[in-house]
Amino acid sequence: MFATSYFELKGRVAVVLGGPEGVPAAVCRLLAAQGARVAVVGPDEAALADLVDELRWGGAEAVGIVSGGTDAASMDAVRGSVFAELGPPEMLFVLPCTAGSGGWQRTVDSGLTATFQALQAFLPAMAEAGAGAVVTLAPSGPDPATNAVGGGVTALTQHYARLVAGAGVRANVVSWTPRDATVDDAAFAALYLASDAAGRMTATTLDVAGTLMRL
Repeated sequence: MFATSYFELKGRVAVVLGGPEGVPAAVCRLLAAQGARVAVVGPDEAALADLVDELRWGGAEAVGIVSGGTDAASMDAVRGSVFAELGPPEMLFVLPCTAGSGGWQRTVDSGLTATFQALQAFLPAMAEAGAGAVVTLAPSGPDPATNAVGGGVTALTQHYARLVAGAGVRANVVSWTPRDATVDDAAFAALYLASDAAGRMTATTLDVAGTLMRL
């Protein structure tokens, strides 16, 4: 029998990195609907404010943290803001919707490097607390930079999943083809992986790449 309690997230602190649109925004709405306290992180202050207002209007506790940096100092500042605003996070969603439009270096920095710095910044506190769930987004696309980010994010997440498994922290991946029609699919997959319904899953990849054929 399906138990909706597996998706009950009331009071849990969730950090969503990736901005206030697309998959990150869809994840924020799902988290808010399940009672989570949400910190959404992105570079566009006005768009963040709009999403936070929407979540609060629906009754959720939500804050926006403006940051577009992918370096360690920027991510440490984000972590400090989350702890100050909401407390230690129990869920971390690293969802940079990279689509290769910015060339090789920008795509890799905004996708793979940002994911690495986020894991470095947040995982130690989760491991110390003895609990936590991390979900990353691995994009798949027609260009080499996007596919390199997707492969790198998957390998990186699996690496950290092994490192923190003994501390009670899980880390899983959603493999996704950046298309508007699959945004909700990716968001639902991310929510599932972070929820108690996937409590025994770690170092796992859920593929919601749609109809893209990969050899």
